[in-house]
Amino acid sequence: MYFLLPLGEIDYHHSNKPAMFNYHFAKPGHPLLAPYVDYFVQLDGAGTLFKSIYSRLNTSFLLDFDQGTFYDGQPVKTGLLGVKEKMIRFSPATCRSTLADKFFVSFTPYGLSVFTKMPMQELSNGMVAGEDIFGSSLHQLYDQLQPLSFTARVTLFETFLLRRFTAPHASHQLIFDLADDIKNDVQGSPFLQLKALPLSERQIERNFKRYIGTSISRFLRVARFEKAKQLIAGQPSRRLTDVAHLAGYFDQSHFISDFKRLTGVSPKNFRECCSSHMRMSV
Repeated sequence: MYFLLPLGEIDYHHSNKPAMFNYHFAKPGHPLLAPYVDYFVQLDGAGTLFKSIYSRLNTSFLLDFDQGTFYDGQPVKTGLLGVKEKMIRFSPATCRSTLADKFFVSFTPYGLSVFTKMPMQELSNGMVAGEDIFGSSLHQLYDQLQPLSFTARVTLFETFLLRRFTAPHASHQLIFDLADDIKNDVQGSPFLQLKALPLSERQIERNFKRYIGTSISRFLRVARFEKAKQLIAGQPSRRLTDVAHLAGYFDQSHFISDFKRLTGVSPKNFRECCSSHMRMSV
């Protein structure tokens, strides 16, 4: 059983064994969180999961209540992954009698930065334990969340975030707006937009890494890839040459080489995979 769901960044594939997964999705309810939290997701039920994360712009936070997720051979209880320019694979969880129970928070590209003082580039080397971001109070939150329903988990986690929220300074907001502009206009040139900002190019690049976690050029590369991936999955009949143009690639060869580097397969093969297998993404 597979599902095709929007906003994909983590693809879950189960084995050939019978499985019953439940998928829960919610946008943030508090208006203050809307610019910083993209969505909440819960995956629960029975089955064996195989996980991989494509390159994406959002920062993902996992609370794994069944502790059946492994990264670099180690079980993950809580963990964060920042903006990524490469695909990350999690080792398959072994068959167990324990039911799956995984709760995700997807932050916008700069969203996490308003809830912690940790520079976002520190998330660029792989998964970081949730305690390193939120401190020891996360242990108590984990225990409080575990017995709750999905809706109650969302409400409690929102309360947790609101207590840690720090409104961005004007200079920070400039960087946030730049990231939004790049993400929403992948055909444009962000370097033209830099000239309109009251900061030096060096300051902009340094602050971009501090609050987004990566360089502007890499952010643009992933933004174009995300746009292409959404077009291929959502409009499988569209010509790949049109996809390349709409995603802001200079030419078809650049599109193919970039897509292969970020997924391991060509755009054509990726489209065939999307059309022949219904995929679950969270």
